[in-house]
Amino acid sequence: MKKFASIITVITIIAFYTTSIFAQSAKYQAAIGQTLGQFGAAKTAEDYKNTANAFARIANAEPTEWLPKYYAAQCRVLAGYSLSETNMDEAQELAKTALAEIQAAEKLAPMETELMALKAFIYQLQLIEDPMTNGQKYTPLIFGALGKAEAINPENPRIYMIRGEFTMNMPEFYGGGVAKATADIKKAAEKFGTYKVPSPIHPNWGKEHTESLMKAVNKAVVTKG
Repeated sequence: MKKFASIITVITIIAFYTTSIFAQSAKYQAAIGQTLGQFGAAKTAEDYKNTANAFARIANAEPTEWLPKYYAAQCRVLAGYSLSETNMDEAQELAKTALAEIQAAEKLAPMETELMALKAFIYQLQLIEDPMTNGQKYTPLIFGALGKAEAINPENPRIYMIRGEFTMNMPEFYGGGVAKATADIKKAAEKFGTYKVPSPIHPNWGKEHTESLMKAVNKAVVTKG
């Protein structure tokens, strides 16, 4: 009888923790989903900064999850790019904070290629503060992060999109230009055609931007022809 009671106690405890975990997971999913809606509606630097702070609050509440940190960093870097022509100092502060958030997320998910790709995107923002001075430092970091990501998960289309656009915008003298970027941009378009997002709250951006990059590639080919 005592053994039976012990079994019932264990089952009750397991059921309690399972229910608690499920409730926590549902709350987390709902919070991410709601804030992704806010992210999708963002248009200005202030919008992106406010959304970044919302994701940061989720990250603080869910310290073992990498996605809130990822999205907070993404919002900050988008705000930074938006401000880069009018307030480079603030843009660089945002890049610094975004990089710290990505590095914290990498401790939770060291093999996650989305983090590596976004880190390369942040490095680009840091580079444009002074391209002539910073190019030598950040260019290897950008290609290094994307190369590592490609080796781990070559199906991630954002790797090729980010690398392709960066290469496209590099001076031809340094190995950039449309011709050098074409292979990556075409591969990004190809990968987006078959890419399946792991869940509704995982990163799923870049397809439309890749299509605009493809238009630039095709235009260059026509012009050259």
